[in-house]
Amino acid sequence: MQQITRTPAPSEVADEWRRRAERAGLSRVMRASQPAELAAETTARTIRLVTDLLRSLGDVGAALEIGCGMGRLTPAIAARARAVTAIDMTPRMLALARENCAHLSTVDFVRTKVQRLPWQDKRFDVAVCVWVLMHVLDDEEIAEACGAIAAAARHLVLVEYEEADIPVGRFSRLRTVEEYLDLLPGARLLERRDLHYGGDRSFAALIALDGR
Repeated sequence: MQQITRTPAPSEVADEWRRRAERAGLSRVMRASQPAELAAETTARTIRLVTDLLRSLGDVGAALEIGCGMGRLTPAIAARARAVTAIDMTPRMLALARENCAHLSTVDFVRTKVQRLPWQDKRFDVAVCVWVLMHVLDDEEIAEACGAIAAAARHLVLVEYEEADIPVGRFSRLRTVEEYLDLLPGARLLERRDLHYGGDRSFAALIALDGR
């Protein structure tokens, strides 16, 4: 099911995530309508998928986590990489992530958007982006975001919905893995797995990026 709502103004998106950051627990980053146990189980399964895909890369030096939210995946990424830069655009989310990951000395948290990655002369070994790009609705913005990712990382672990029975967010646009491959300059699909839960289906893909 393709879900496209009207393209929101940047201030509306920022307000939406500020509101979500004030929710409790995993409902900050997952659908508030689903049972807490389903959110916890799905998070655990997602962590295993991301870990497996990162493990297949072997030694990982620098990793970029895009849309870290409250830091629920950050420890798993930090366990597979020597250094992690975790970004999010919402101050409250970053504050929660810093609190939840205070024990991780190799993680640096930065407030920025995926469309505005500030690194010009650095390339990460891998970027990890889980259920983030579906919230970028505008065609030009998603193209800019994917171009920024391709320029910033050599590989991408990407998890996104392809099918959902109920809306996955107030503002969401579901795309196939093929659509993302077309949007990412120099992209090659190395591995794909599916994640089913709650009647929905997401893909988890490991993608090689050859840059612009």
